[in-house]
Amino acid sequence: MAPQASLGNILVVDDDLTVTDLLRLNLRSEGYNVLVKTSTSDVSAADLRNVHLMLVDGAGQTPSGIDLISELKATPAGQQTGFIYYSSFDSERSLIEALDAGADDSICKPFSLREMLARIRAVMRRRVRVSAETTCATVVNIGDMRIDLVRKTVTIDNEFVNLSNTEYAILELLLHNANVYTSRIEIFRKIWPEGAGANERIVDTNISRLRRKLGNQGTCIVNRTGLGYMISA
Repeated sequence: MAPQASLGNILVVDDDLTVTDLLRLNLRSEGYNVLVKTSTSDVSAADLRNVHLMLVDGAGQTPSGIDLISELKATPAGQQTGFIYYSSFDSERSLIEALDAGADDSICKPFSLREMLARIRAVMRRRVRVSAETTCATVVNIGDMRIDLVRKTVTIDNEFVNLSNTEYAILELLLHNANVYTSRIEIFRKIWPEGAGANERIVDTNISRLRRKLGNQGTCIVNRTGLGYMISA
């Protein structure tokens, strides 16, 4: 059985333990992996290596949450990470400053969990899109995995991953629909257009094998009953 996949890795930076506990509990129940840091001074670009999204308050801390976002966005890791800033301190001005500093979204505290979750989903959808308008991209990096769309190769930590043509085709299809579920029947019809005497369960078999070959990076392939599969990038 494939390991339980998550919708993505989220780092929460806030010194208010009531807020961090609330976010951790609810984000985990939604299917995200959650890491918490209580001080902005403890966060560096190295912490973003496997993080898809960072939620940060940081008002009253040094550096401030806004300064932290600005600093991290100047790094390669920060450029690949989504940021949501939230604050109750001088709310309108700080929310605008956060956006100018590079945050993908900002929200005033206190916030409703439903609204925060909706904003998280929106930022995650925008993070990595290899769609019609971005097919000019030739290489996509997800964590330690590098996918070369021209050579049709996959490497992890610079080690070549030996995928079959079918496994690579599935990976590329999911990549083109990054952060959006693709149904099993749609995958089946696109990868096996002639049917090849198979049924839709061949999709599960091949994705299970693909995940195993990708090792820890295979957890980026998420599935949900009734929705299908997606790459959470």
